[in-house]
Amino acid sequence: MTTRTILKNVGSNSLGYVVNVAVGLFLSPLIIRSLGVSVAGVWTLVVSFVGYYGVLDVGIRSAVSHYVATYHARRDQAQVNRTLSTAMAMLAAIALVAVLVTVAAAFWLPDWYAQVRALRHATDANPLDVFRDPAKLRLVILVMGLGFAVNLPMVIYGTVIYSAQHLVLQNAIVIGQQLLRAVLTWLVLRQGQGIVGLALVVVGTNALGWLATIVGAYAVLPGLSLAPRHSNRASARELLAYGGFNVLVNVGDTVLLYTSGFVIASTLGDENAVTYYAVPASQLIPYFMSIVQSVTWSFTPYFTGRWATGMVDDVRRLLDIGSRGVVLLASLIAGGLWFLGADFIRIWQPPDFVSGEHSGWFAPSITCLAILTGATLLRAAQSCGRQALFAMREVRYLGLLTLVEAAANVVLSVVLARRFGLPGVALGTLIPVLVTQGFVLPRHLLRELEADAKRFAWSLLRASIPVVATMALVDAAIGRFAGVALAVHSWPSFLLRGTLLAVPALVVGLFAATSGGERRDLLRRLRGSPPPERPDLTAARTSDRPAS
Repeated sequence: MTTRTILKNVGSNSLGYVVNVAVGLFLSPLIIRSLGVSVAGVWTLVVSFVGYYGVLDVGIRSAVSHYVATYHARRDQAQVNRTLSTAMAMLAAIALVAVLVTVAAAFWLPDWYAQVRALRHATDANPLDVFRDPAKLRLVILVMGLGFAVNLPMVIYGTVIYSAQHLVLQNAIVIGQQLLRAVLTWLVLRQGQGIVGLALVVVGTNALGWLATIVGAYAVLPGLSLAPRHSNRASARELLAYGGFNVLVNVGDTVLLYTSGFVIASTLGDENAVTYYAVPASQLIPYFMSIVQSVTWSFTPYFTGRWATGMVDDVRRLLDIGSRGVVLLASLIAGGLWFLGADFIRIWQPPDFVSGEHSGWFAPSITCLAILTGATLLRAAQSCGRQALFAMREVRYLGLLTLVEAAANVVLSVVLARRFGLPGVALGTLIPVLVTQGFVLPRHLLRELEADAKRFAWSLLRASIPVVATMALVDAAIGRFAGVALAVHSWPSFLLRGTLLAVPALVVGLFAATSGGERRDLLRRLRGSPPPERPDLTAARTSDRPAS
């Protein structure tokens, strides 16, 4: 994979993520304003519940991506069809399990929530409060659960487009789906349809996305044929062998992403707290990590090709350069959240979110944002390393490490939430990240690559500390000398202050994180100049690891 291809993929993915973030930022205050803080917390928990369905694919989706890309490159269309048909049959069977889980949950979750509500002896009479209408809550769970159950086999078509490397088409479908969802959500909430209408919009737009990906899959693979006669046991064993350990990664990531809401509801007994925690933890922080992953996921094919051919020096080089670039980007985002996060939420969310009857949760929510930002910056610093480990087939190691982190997260969050409230849940996330991402993962990765740990640590620090320090100094200077003149009270004032913080930090970061040669090469690429001619050293290239 060439640098040009990497940049094209990064650009395509980044555009999709930008639209996703923009839609999310638009919908969040709209949902809270329309439903109320309490019911928005219920909606968050329903979304969290169906999010667990992602672990049911037992690694099949990742295995399909790998084998379809392999067989497509070999022009073995018959094996492509066998792999996809087998995966479709397996996921259809799993979807039936998801249907049964949904039906059971539709009758159990409303009763569980009634018990949670009883813990705080609530007396509010919000007419939109679904706790007073268990039938409506059951309907929402059924719609969302059944919709996501059907989604399990349907994702195969999207995987076909991805495996055939038509990322532009895939992102175009996702972008159209996101924009349509935003418009329909606005319409149904404006008509007062509440969370039932919201659930129907989510499932309906997903269904339209499935239709688009089905058409796209047959367009990019004209010989595609999905039929029961193509499926076989050999392909099933192949898929499970590759995806088996990836299940551990999926389970761990799912627990990390979706468990906090249930921890808060169980320990604090307040659905309003779920909403106040979800704004930073389920919206801003995932957007932060998504921007990082839009870059690092594009490195995986490069890592895979170089490692498979024994070109370990190239793996080390991309790990160094990529990690520095990602940490520079992540530090800019982290600094923005640390110094402007509270101001952003004040002008982003409805006024009642900050000063309404439930606003006692606002200050703890901002503390959670600061803690989770630190954890995410550390995770982002190892994002390139994580993709390198996937390329090195260290899936078992990543799976076990992710499971340990997830288990520690849940236990610590429950214990610390009882002592510190919402910030305790955030600390329950930070502490395991400090151990796994700060020490365990990089130590294992660098040992496998026989790379210099001190040099790698210095690369990350010089890409991060100058950026955050510059933003801190500029923020302090603005507060001292500009004060009220540059206070954030609207979107234009927020953008102005954000620009004043980000521009000098970016300049300082680029000079601190890159060498003179790297800066000249970057300028050359931005100008579109051809690369300098260099002798062919391929024959002389050596490696300290044989091809595998």
